[in-house]
Order: sequence, then C-alpha cells, then structure tokens
Amino acid sequence: MKRYFFTWLLMGVCSFFPTGIGAVSMPHIFGDHMVLQRDAEIRLWGDAVPKEKITVELNGRKKSARADASGKWCIVLPAMEAGGPYTLTVKGKDEVITFTDVLLGEVWICSGQSNMEFRLQTARDAASEIADADNYPGVRSFNVRQVMSHFPLDDVEGEWQVCSAQSAGDFSAVGYFFARELHRRLGIPVGFVNTSWGGTDIECWMSMEAIDRFPKYKRLQERMRSPHFEEYVRRSDENRARFIESMQAEPGIPEQWYSPSYPKTGWKEIAVPGLWSNDELVSLDGVVWQTRTFSLPAECVGKEAVLSLHVIDDDDITWINGHKVGETVGYDVRRLYSVPAGVLKAQNEITIKISDYRGGGGLYGPAGEIYLKVGDKTIPLAGPWRYRVSAANTDFDFVEFGPNAYPSMLYNAMVNPLVGLGIRGVIWYQGENNTNRAAEYFDLFPAMINDWRAKWGCEFPFYWVQLANYMEPVAEPGESLWAQVRAAQTQTLALPHTGQAVIIDIGEADDIHPKNKQDVGLRLALHALCKDYGQTGLSCESPMVKSARRVEDKVIMQFDHVVDGLVVKDKYGYLMSFAVAGSDGVYHWVQAKVVGKDRVVLSCHDIENPVSVRYAWGDNPDDANLYNSAGLPATPFEIKIEP
Repeated sequence: MKRYFFTWLLMGVCSFFPTGIGAVSMPHIFGDHMVLQRDAEIRLWGDAVPKEKITVELNGRKKSARADASGKWCIVLPAMEAGGPYTLTVKGKDEVITFTDVLLGEVWICSGQSNMEFRLQTARDAASEIADADNYPGVRSFNVRQVMSHFPLDDVEGEWQVCSAQSAGDFSAVGYFFARELHRRLGIPVGFVNTSWGGTDIECWMSMEAIDRFPKYKRLQERMRSPHFEEYVRRSDENRARFIESMQAEPGIPEQWYSPSYPKTGWKEIAVPGLWSNDELVSLDGVVWQTRTFSLPAECVGKEAVLSLHVIDDDDITWINGHKVGETVGYDVRRLYSVPAGVLKAQNEITIKISDYRGGGGLYGPAGEIYLKVGDKTIPLAGPWRYRVSAANTDFDFVEFGPNAYPSMLYNAMVNPLVGLGIRGVIWYQGENNTNRAAEYFDLFPAMINDWRAKWGCEFPFYWVQLANYMEPVAEPGESLWAQVRAAQTQTLALPHTGQAVIIDIGEADDIHPKNKQDVGLRLALHALCKDYGQTGLSCESPMVKSARRVEDKVIMQFDHVVDGLVVKDKYGYLMSFAVAGSDGVYHWVQAKVVGKDRVVLSCHDIENPVSVRYAWGDNPDDANLYNSAGLPATPFEIKIEP
C-alpha cells in the first residue's frame, strides 16, 4: 500500500520547466510520444517572455497568441480526428520547441493508491503480458513522478512512453489493461496519465478549496497556509535524513549477521508471512533482520534450488548459509531467487535484511508462496522466524511528513498541474486507506469527484473500482468497515456519468494487492465502451438490488442489470452470502434462490419481523456467488425490507 521511494517538495523549489526564466517552455505533460484528446478543442499552454508572440502548429492547424504580462500563454486549437503521428511546433520570437510522434486519440487519467500504482511487472501472467506489449505501440503512458506540495504547482515531472516490452513493465497494470482494451476495440491511440501513490487517503487527492468545506481539517489547512510551514517541514526532514543515514550505517552487514556462525541468541520470534505486528515493530521504520533454520533430506543437499519469498516491504538482501542469493528494491516486486548448487546443506539458515522506509514492513503475502523448491520437492518456510532490529526511526526526533500528514498534498503536486489537459475521463482505484474512517467516505468521495470536475470545468466520466474482497472470511455475518466503504462507493453512483467495477470475486484474502488486474481493467473499460463510445453487444453494470419486499415468511428481492438473467455460480446451485436481520438488528444467514430472470427469494421463517437484508457484506465475502449472464458479480448491498 505504499511506494518504495519518496520525493520531498517544499516552497521555493517547485518549478519543473525545462528551460530558463523567460524562455519559451511548456509543462512536462506535453512531450514527444504524447497523446492528445481527439474530437475536442486542444488546449496548449506554457511560459514565455511577457507579451511575446507564440505560434503553435499541429496537423496543418496553426494559431498564435501573445503571452500575458506575467509571461503565461495559452492557445486552443480546434478539435481534430484521431490520427498521427504528427509533429507539434511551438515558436517564440527566437526559439522553437518541437514535439514528435504526437498522436490524437483518447486520453484518460488513472489515479488512486497502490492498486492503481501497482505495476504490470507484478501482475498475474506478467511475463507474457509484457512480451505482448510490443503489439500495442498506439498505447502510451505518462507516469507522474510522486511529489508532494502544500500549495498548488503548475507542472509535473514525467515523460510519455510508447508501449513496448521494454517500457510496459513499469506501467500501471490497471491503467494498461484499461487502455489496451479501449485500443483493441476502438482501433485508435489511447494515452493514460498515471498519477497515483500507494497508501494514501482520499483527502490527499482533493483540492484545498474542497477540503475547506470539511471543518475537521481547518487546523491542518491553517498550518499548511502558514508562512512557517516550510521551516517546520524542513527541520523534520533533516532529522529524517539522519535516520536514513543510520539505516545505511546499520551494523548487520559489517558484523556479518547473515553468517550462520554469528550468534543469534536473544533474537525475538516473529510470524512469517505478515507485515510487522509485534509491539516493538508495529510502528517501526528501519532495518530489521529476520532468520530461520530448516532441514533438508539427503537427496536435496547441494542441489540447485529456487527460493520464493513472495514480496517484501520495502527492500531486501537475502542469504542462505551466508551465501547471498538475491537483492531486490521495491515493496511490490516478486522475490524469486536462484540458489546455486553447493549452497544447501542438511541443516540450513536463511537470513534476510529488510529495509523499510515508511508504513508497514516485512515479508508478507500467502503462506504458500514462502518456500524453497529443490527439483520437484517443496519445503515450506512459513511459520515462526526470529528477528533483530538494527536501525529504527524511534531513535530520531522527527515527525513523519508524508502525503497523509496533510490533506491536498497530492492534489496540489500531482493533479493541479494537469487541470486543463484535454481528457475523456478518469478511472480511480482507492479506498483501502480510508476504511478505518469508512463513514466519512460517503461525503468525501463524491466531494472529490465534484471537485475535479469543477476544476476542469466539465462533467467528464468518472469510473472507479469498488474495494476487492480482502482478509479472512468470517463464519457469521457482522459489521465490516470494508463493506461500509463499498456502500459509500455504490452510493456515489448517484452522481451523473459515473460507473463502478465490482471486484469482490477476484481479491485475495491474504494480499491487499490482488494480482488479477486484467479483469479490473476490463470491467472499467466496459463502462467507457458502453457509455462513452457507443459499443453495442456489451454489458458493463453489475446486478444491483432494486427492492426487497416481505411476503409472509419470505423476502422477495428484485434486481436491475441482470442482462439475460441472474446466474448462480455454484455447481450445486446454492446461492450464498445473504443475511437478514430482525428488529433486534442481529443478522443471520438465510437460504436464497434465484426465481425467474431478476428475482431472488429469501426464506426467513426463523427470523421474527425481518427488517433488512445484506448481501456480500463483509471484508471478504468469498462465498458471494450471484452474477448476471454477462459474468459480472452482483453489487454488495444493505437494504431495508418493505412491508
């Protein structure tokens, strides 16, 4: 849920323009290989000498304007059809900027937290998907560099990249699969601007004007606008720099903690896999060494092997029996290390140096992905390990200054500079970080969408991913903060030109970053294809409950968006994940069955005075199995029962 390196931006160092003061320049979002929005006026802007005449030319269209007294200029070219490649020229009195390989097509902004940031190289079937990327040079990506600011900026850092096997691995996986589907079906260029940051609250992505409407943030807003804010952050950042230096100078490497001969008595126990949750580690950033011993049968000794550690937050160096077998930077990168012949013995020790810079740290993921494989024999390595801390943030006096410390920090730096760019719409994947304050999401999420639309001055399409199923499923129905956020997301469909990709069927209980991003991108693309591009023969909406009516000891529920009818995905035909509460408010599982094309009937003879129904209401409703005939899962819900 977080990124693996950080950039700090303070007042006074906010200009990213590539040329000097007074020179003709444009923001970095305009560059070689860019995609500009087709069939809409093309707005271009930048800086120049005050009152200087600027002329732009693209695809035979030419237009001029003069910079204002502050040197700002803006020129709007007429709408053009999809096509290219073209050359865009921007001429001043003595200078010419030239952008090549410019395409006209569809432009979408992709934003959110780590599941949007999640890279293609970590997705399911990554190797084959990356190899296939060479077939889509008409797909282009702009990755916005991750930066924070306490005031609105005018530019971002980044560059447009042509989709290829060399570049696509660093693309947002959701953004790529979304854009690829549009490109395949429309046959025109598609560009997506990925502006995302893992582990971030929705408040980070709202403008300061939007946040001003929420009194809760008044004190933080006042501090951000204070002339002393920069000094406060700089002082804290200096202390944090000392902490980073301590991580680099930690004693484990020079003292060879990775050696089996190094005594590890006194090291404490920790469960693997799992993010650090011990009292000593739960709030710790720094360097932690983890180790365990394991035995091998005689037939495995000395042979080559593969060590799987799934993913580690953030960076690691790994040894077996004192032999370094791998080193990786990045919290979301799969760890598969080759163990050379001659390293393994009958008794073995694996030792990992884990460096964590922010948020949760540790070796996490499915227990079944932590193993050593020798030939066709797999040795599980999950279970109790031991650890020792060698560098800790608690030894330094600094306040963690990250994007969640103050609202609007990411909007200011990573969205505001894009305002005015011609786009078709936005896709969004965020909400995990707001589950601990789920009730606020009902107001924050629609406020953010309205905020962005107001800044752009148009009601562009806005499609989002509903939270996936995550964590351990429960035996009995109960309350769930994740379900509340899903309900807030569903309620936001009341805004016009919105859509929701329901993915409660493709999450992973033990990984907040499900690898199946193909279906996520596809379900988002279906909304755009159906609603914005007029594609026929497709369905984009998940079944949605329409009403719940009590008839004697049964509840009859009617659904919209069933296409050719509701479908139960179970070989025995059992419909699961429905719960009913009586007047006491306690929910109980009930029997359910599909009747006809669009109805579900619940048997409630054991519940006195049933008053409400929930479906798929939980952190991980892994048994939810109601779909429409198009294969889209039903939307989780809570609804009152009509008499």
